[in-house]
Amino acid sequence: MKKKILILMLNSLTLFGESFAQLQSGSIAPNFTMTDLNGTQHSLYDYLNNGKTVYIDFFACHCPFCWAYHSTHSLADLHDNYGPNTDSDSVFVFAIELDANNGSNEFLGLSGSTQGNWVEGTNYPIFNPEGGQLSAIVSDFEANYYPLIYAICPDKTIEIIGTKTTNELYAHAGSCASINLGLKDNEAMQVYSFLNNNDELVFSFDKSAEFQDFKFEIVNINGNKIAIANNVNKENNIIPIGSLKSGIYFLNLIQNNNVISSNKFNKN
Repeated sequence: MKKKILILMLNSLTLFGESFAQLQSGSIAPNFTMTDLNGTQHSLYDYLNNGKTVYIDFFACHCPFCWAYHSTHSLADLHDNYGPNTDSDSVFVFAIELDANNGSNEFLGLSGSTQGNWVEGTNYPIFNPEGGQLSAIVSDFEANYYPLIYAICPDKTIEIIGTKTTNELYAHAGSCASINLGLKDNEAMQVYSFLNNNDELVFSFDKSAEFQDFKFEIVNINGNKIAIANNVNKENNIIPIGSLKSGIYFLNLIQNNNVISSNKFNKN
């Protein structure tokens, strides 16, 4: 049984919301390994190291504000539309319950202090940590109120993203650095003009840069090549992308089989 003192503390902190501390945006997320309600074990860094942007919803079954956001289905739609087994496969969602006294009845909305059935229609993992594991999660993530929503980029940096819509949440994934995908930039050859209007990419290069034997490739979030071409100019390069499926992609500039510049873009 989780300690009742913790539920009193968390209930109190919820009343004051974001006036209490949390991990600052730009912080490095600590790792955790936990087992969800279905008995499946998950490690945060496994998903980040695979290039996923991870969203964590810290909530409590009794919390009306948590339930109101849960009922918008923003996180569920994010996971269902851009998570595993989708064309994008670029995000993952976790939910971590912080009420110290809750169990299966509360999660299912059957009895106790609960707002409803939190499991129904939720396809992402839900965790119910207890004892020392709960204390560690609260401490490591400074989860001192709820709902508290973090977005974590593949480079493990945290953003306090809050209760956003699905589109707003997914837009953050497109802003994440690509460091964990093994893409490298060359300061001598940077794209200085880059436009994505969702039907075509338009880009140019520094006119003063040495320029020869270049080609480009488009890769998806998993590093799979989608398109490749050998015709690259210093100015006015236009690449049709209307046929691409929705998701996050990278336009890579290649010289001598090496990626020397990379630009991330979203295809809606």
